[in-house]
Amino acid sequence: MRRLLGDVARQLDIRLPGIVDEMTGLLADSVTELRPDPQLVEMLRASVEGNVSTICHILANDIALSNLQPTTAAVEYAQRLAQRDVPISALTRAYYLGQSMFLRLGIDAVESMAVREEERIELVRAVADVVHRYIDWILQYVSDVHEAERRRWNGGRGAVFASTVHRLLRGESNDAARFERETGFSVTSPFVALILWSDEDASFLAPIVRSLTQRLATRWRTGRAPLIVTEDPTTTWAWIPVAPSIAVSSEEIRNELGSEQLLRVAVADLATGVDGFRTSHRQALDARMVALTSQPHHAEAVVRYADPAVSLLAMFTRDLRTTRRWVQTVLGTLARTDENARILRDTYRAYYAAGANVTQTALELGIHRNTVRRRIASTPAALQQRDPLEISMALRLFDAFGPGS
Repeated sequence: MRRLLGDVARQLDIRLPGIVDEMTGLLADSVTELRPDPQLVEMLRASVEGNVSTICHILANDIALSNLQPTTAAVEYAQRLAQRDVPISALTRAYYLGQSMFLRLGIDAVESMAVREEERIELVRAVADVVHRYIDWILQYVSDVHEAERRRWNGGRGAVFASTVHRLLRGESNDAARFERETGFSVTSPFVALILWSDEDASFLAPIVRSLTQRLATRWRTGRAPLIVTEDPTTTWAWIPVAPSIAVSSEEIRNELGSEQLLRVAVADLATGVDGFRTSHRQALDARMVALTSQPHHAEAVVRYADPAVSLLAMFTRDLRTTRRWVQTVLGTLARTDENARILRDTYRAYYAAGANVTQTALELGIHRNTVRRRIASTPAALQQRDPLEISMALRLFDAFGPGS
């Protein structure tokens, strides 16, 4: 039986990258709390890979749970979810969904093996036993980690009443006066929401964020202090009062950032009121998603929701897998990464920008009109028959998000 379990493990281990991709996608799609941003999804992927690899290792080598240590990725992911105020129920559901998927894959592997029926039944039972025992063990461990981190994090957030901010954002409170009493921040006057983060080790982040937000508050001339909430070790939320006469610009934020190249900022529109507090934060979250996922914005230190195309692109970041599948469906071979596909994309882009005028397209690209016609004619008939708006949008999204995986 041990040899046969080893065969099952090897089948699954060979498919590990594909299994990790599929399971990560399933969990992110099914448990909405797990997909606020790409950094969390990458941590989810690492946790999935560590857990799946460990189960395969147990199956192959008959390792006792008492001899195991949880993977670092699984522990760090549980801690980060606690820091983000994601409930343990979301993590628990993710583990059970992952368990169901792994069991299905394990049973499929057993079904593909040339063994006697009684051996097949025993194999399925053995695989299920290993998976159930492992999930029970790891869930107990990461649940304890999550609770300990939640207590530590909530106890160390300083003077800012982060729980009050979270309640307002979740719609559990609409009392502006109480919010001001508890946080010292008034939502009845104009403000702008920011999200500040670093892709690097962020031990330096807190003093820089405090200094930057204070400088911006001074520049925006209200004399009132900003509201700052540390969301996790790499991310800070902020709301900064703005005088009615002030126009917030990306350039002045860049100027205040100065040489702090590791810090990035997502900026919402100006807002007021409780609803504005929520809306502005959602806009900042959207701008951050665009900054993290859109190739033209990767190098931008400051991304504003009001910047050209940011609000549009943000709608498509909410389900990037579906967006990329749609782009692949529309563009077909034009979504490839080879030089010929790039030339055809450039031609179509110029063609539609010129109102489907071949002469103008040729002038724009510096080529002969017949070359334009040949390029368009060389693309699949299915593409040529699509609505120009669809093609134009798919090209824009390809430029932003790439071909994906």
